Amino acid sequence: MSKTAQKALAEFICIAPVDQRLNPAVLISGSFKLELFDDAFFSQAAIHLPDTISRASSKRKAEYFCGRYLAALALRHYGVEHFDVLADDKRCPQWPAGFVGSISHTDDFAACALAPSSELSALGIDCQAILSSAKAEKLWPKIIDRDEFNIIAASSFELNYGLSLCFSAKESIYKALYPFIRKFFGFSAAKLCAINPEQQYLEFDFSAELGKPIGIEHTLRAYYHIDSNRALSYVQLSPEQVCSQRR
Repeated sequence: MSKTAQKALAEFICIAPVDQRLNPAVLISGSFKLELFDDAFFSQAAIHLPDTISRASSKRKAEYFCGRYLAALALRHYGVEHFDVLADDKRCPQWPAGFVGSISHTDDFAACALAPSSELSALGIDCQAILSSAKAEKLWPKIIDRDEFNIIAASSFELNYGLSLCFSAKESIYKALYPFIRKFFGFSAAKLCAINPEQQYLEFDFSAELGKPIGIEHTLRAYYHIDSNRALSYVQLSPEQVCSQRR
């Protein structure tokens, strides 16, 4: 990549230092400026551009590029070069043998988590912009039930922060478990039962019907980071926590 291209890419996306708090997974993230996106970034950074994405809006292409660019950086952290992270027919990223990973993005932020499959069998991350108070009041019945609402209300979180975090956590659970369950499940499959602000995790009761066939018989924890702009959550399950014929 030329110095001019490197400068343009650096102005478009600002990469944060590698975050190893998700140990054993690593998290690579960055904020980006949509107005500075250039289609040429794909070829310059050697990121595969699928036909379906090439026909998409500039916003969709920028988000896709950021996710795959961060995935390439995460793989490079483990010494894997020049691997195209393609997607299956359900848009799930396909990682190289020996790894599990997850990608997420908002309008101006993207993140990729990656770990060796010898350490983790399931990994899901999700980032969400913090909802406005008005949107939270309107949307909460579609995301949580009254019991979950009451748990958030009893916590230190205002509804818009608590709902954004709960939404993100349920998305992380979906991303972590879908590769095993292989069918859609909605927000009601994971029900918030506790918030632990000291250790920064949410605890969920997961559907026994969906969970038992793959060995999930207990509550799931989604760890989180939250600030005034966004909520980031992640779910990690060890090989001992997931038993599936798929493996």
